[in-house]
Amino acid sequence: MGEGLLFFINFKAYAESTSANALKILRGIERESIPTERIVIVLNPLDSLMETKITKFIQSAEPLDPGPFTGHVPIGILKEYGYSGVMLNHSEHRIEREKIGMSVAMATRMGLRTIVCAADLKEIEGIRDFNPDFIAYEPPELIGGDVSVSTAKPQIIEAAVELLKGTSSKLVVGAGIKSRDDVRISRTLGAQGVLVASGVVKSPNPIRVIAEMMEEVV
Repeated sequence: MGEGLLFFINFKAYAESTSANALKILRGIERESIPTERIVIVLNPLDSLMETKITKFIQSAEPLDPGPFTGHVPIGILKEYGYSGVMLNHSEHRIEREKIGMSVAMATRMGLRTIVCAADLKEIEGIRDFNPDFIAYEPPELIGGDVSVSTAKPQIIEAAVELLKGTSSKLVVGAGIKSRDDVRISRTLGAQGVLVASGVVKSPNPIRVIAEMMEEVV
């Protein structure tokens, strides 16, 4: 994945971005002249068998080895399905702090990367102790809304950048990110990645939106 701004796309579980529609978005990205080395797709577990050269993370998993588990997604089997990493603690799938630490540690041992979501500066400060690869600042009240975090809370993005100085974790910002300007502002404030979802995958033309936003990534 290298250095530079990364573009995380959370497909969530929208009708517009699961099953055949997820595949349509993936193939559309692959067909266009979009620098896919800067893109990370975060997929619903049911779509994990879709083949793609784009780096893929799973939306959540648990710190478990392969074993007698029903209804769980063990981190220990993710590489078998072509995953490069796992998202943890999204506001729509919160987990306790101890489990975050266990999950990050296990994923690291397995050679997987981690992106851990945080709702505020206090949570960022607590999560950084676990040394995930990425910490995503996502104010819950802005997720899926019309106002982006880059517009509503630029001062907190700057504060988060300061909190992560001297650590190995990179700051990703999300919540309401849906335009080229949002990406540019986030990068200018010091973020090293953006996390998008509904503003892209529910768009009438997600491939065009992705292409436009990626112009600010490279």
